[in-house]
Amino acid sequence: MKYLPYAILASILFTFAGCGDNETEDYKPPQEYSADKEKELQEREEFLRLKEEELRRREQLLDSTGDSSDTSKTNQKDSVKTTSEKKEEKKEDVKKEKELNTRLDNPVATIDDYLEYIKRGTEEGGDFDKNMSEASKLWNNRSVNVFKRNYKNTDKFIVGSDPKVISNDNKTAKVKVDIKTVNKNGVEEDMSVTYILEADSKGKWKIKGNTLVKKQ
Repeated sequence: MKYLPYAILASILFTFAGCGDNETEDYKPPQEYSADKEKELQEREEFLRLKEEELRRREQLLDSTGDSSDTSKTNQKDSVKTTSEKKEEKKEDVKKEKELNTRLDNPVATIDDYLEYIKRGTEEGGDFDKNMSEASKLWNNRSVNVFKRNYKNTDKFIVGSDPKVISNDNKTAKVKVDIKTVNKNGVEEDMSVTYILEADSKGKWKIKGNTLVKKQ
């Protein structure tokens, strides 16, 4: 019995040592990676989702106003509470929309998003149809079939320079960028593209057209 305390102490020390070995063996340092572009696209998609929800709420509100009937005081209180909650939700949506507009709504951001969708759609393993659809939404009245036709044989889409604003009067803007494409036959094309954009009544920038100059 007199050796029992030593045996217990030795057992505890052995357990601590074992736990330390396991933690050292299983620990893996976190991988660092840059996801700025992915974050921007997610924020823009979240912004569009909020707008769709707001539109649905407005449609539901219009439908509900068509029904008129006498209600009790309790129901009136509930209605006031519901209206108040809707106003608070709308204020939050407007606040978030303004924050997103401040960060994202400018000609360069629109071109950045457009080029990223084209790049994703043409790279190996990319969802071609989905990304061409997203790219078409950034243009005014441009069918997704145009993009599918233009990029179906593109093997690589490389952005050679950061988009640069060459003019902007808050209604129309021009953004220039260098692009390189490689088709499935290995033929390369270097070009300088100038995108013409226009802002709608809400300040959203859409691509109206473009001009390109092929480099020799």
